[in-house]
This record gives sequence, structure tokens and C-alpha cells, in this order.
Amino acid sequence: MTKFIFQRVSQAVIIVCMITITVFIILRFSAGDPARIKAPVFARADVIEQYRRDFGTDRPVFEQLSTFVTNAVSGDLGVSFRYQAPVADLIWDTLPKTLALAGTALLISVSIAILLGSLAAQRPKSVWAVIASTVAIFGQSAPVFWTGSILVLIFAVTLGWLPAVGYTGFSSLILPAFAVMLSILPTQLRILRAAMERALEDEYIRTARAFGISNMRIVFVYALKNAFLPLLTVIGLDAGYLLGGVIVAEVVFAFPGIGELALIALNSRDFPLIQGITIVSASIFVIVNLIVDLLYTALDPRIKLEKT
Repeated sequence: MTKFIFQRVSQAVIIVCMITITVFIILRFSAGDPARIKAPVFARADVIEQYRRDFGTDRPVFEQLSTFVTNAVSGDLGVSFRYQAPVADLIWDTLPKTLALAGTALLISVSIAILLGSLAAQRPKSVWAVIASTVAIFGQSAPVFWTGSILVLIFAVTLGWLPAVGYTGFSSLILPAFAVMLSILPTQLRILRAAMERALEDEYIRTARAFGISNMRIVFVYALKNAFLPLLTVIGLDAGYLLGGVIVAEVVFAFPGIGELALIALNSRDFPLIQGITIVSASIFVIVNLIVDLLYTALDPRIKLEKT
């Protein structure tokens, strides 16, 4: 176990470092000059040059990279060009809201996938199977911005049940969470349904039925434990998608999360803020996948971590 965790953490550190360096170099060579964006429209050349000195972009690229990596190791992600505030503070102010949004969407999606997928797997020609197919097709074809706009129109504008934009508490999570949830539900639903159909045909399920064990216990205890393994893999992949996919939802709902912050940083060529968001997002993704690997062994003891 310790060896496995050490290997995964070492790989995670290498991956995060490679992503950070790649993004740093791409931004410096292709993203434009933040000094010209920050300076007034008709600013003189000496004013623009002063902005470059203030931002530190007048130095050689590799010197900037060396300074950034050295500071990042100590927890200093720099100062935002746009906000003139520490990048770490800006991220920690918005990250909890994004994690709450992504976590709520993931929780709702997994719950629906398990319930609806299990019912559809038991009765392939029932109304549950039709509902599962319809939900999967709708979620696969409807983009987040369209779903979000429809939800706002119905539940915020017409009915007035929920807030349309901003963040005022848990009620502000519901509409954006459902919009994001519908984009990840189809894959989870199809995977769980197919895995459940295979599990229900195994010999141990027939044996359980012969012993008179209730159908609910067979499905949601014995079969689900094996059927959940493929879904767990998808959840790990969805974690990466959610960190980027919530950007659209945050823009539609004017949700003050890290996705909206990243969009503002990109538009203003705020290099330190973009790099800080990249490091944090990549770190969260690799941590989630490490947790998924550990959960595999809890659900299936046949998997040996040392051989992974």
C-alpha cells in the first residue's frame, strides 16, 4: 500500500510539473502581451515597458520560469496582473464554490445512474429502460449552455423558485449542478446499466436467488458491488471533465467559481493566475484518480496494489 501510494504521488508530482511548465511556455510565446492589455489604449512605449517591468515579463522566459517554480514550491503562486492580489488568495476564495458545484453534480449523477441503471438492467423492456435511454440521449445531445438557459427560464424566470445567477447559498447550486449533471449522466448511466446486466447473469446471482435472498438485496448489494467498478473508472475521468466543464455553467449562471476566474484570467492574459489555476486543477485531478485507484481495492480484493 505504502509503495503504491508513493509511486502514484511521485507520478502525480511529475505530471503536475510537466503541465505547469508546458502551460507556462505556451502562455509566454502565444498568449500576447499582458502589459499592452493592462495599459491605457494610447499609452506611450515607456509606459508599456514600465508595466512589463512591474509584471516581470521583461526578463528572459527561462528566468521567469525558474523564479515561478522556486516560488511555487514554497506556496507562493505570484500576484495576479489583473487583480493585483495574491493568486493563492483568489483561488482559495473561488475553489470551494466550484468544488461544491462539481461535487453536487457528480453526486446527483451517480445516484441517478445507480438507481435508473439498475432498474433498466433488471427489466430491459420496461418503462424504466425507455426512461434510461431517453435521459441518456437527451443528456448526450443537449449542451450545458442550452440546458442551463432552459433551466433558468423555467425555474428562475417563470416560476421564481430558484435564483438565476450569482451565489447566495445552497439554492444557487441547484440549477447549475443539474445543468452540469445532465452532461455527465449519459455515460455513467450506460456504463452502469451494461455492467449491471452482465453482473445479474453471473452464477453467484443465480445462487443467491436460489437461497431466497430478496431481489433488492441481490441487486443493490451483491450485483452493484461488481457493477460499480466500471462506473468508478468513469467517475475518475469525469472529475477531470468537471473541473473544466463547469466553466460553461459558471458563465451561464454568473457563478463566482474557479471556472469563471480562469476565463477572466485568459481574456486578460493574467499569466500568474492562469498558472496557479492550472496547478491546482491538475493536482485535484491526480488526487481524485489516486482515490479511485485505492477504492478499486476496497471493492475488489482481487486487485493487488503492488502489481498495479
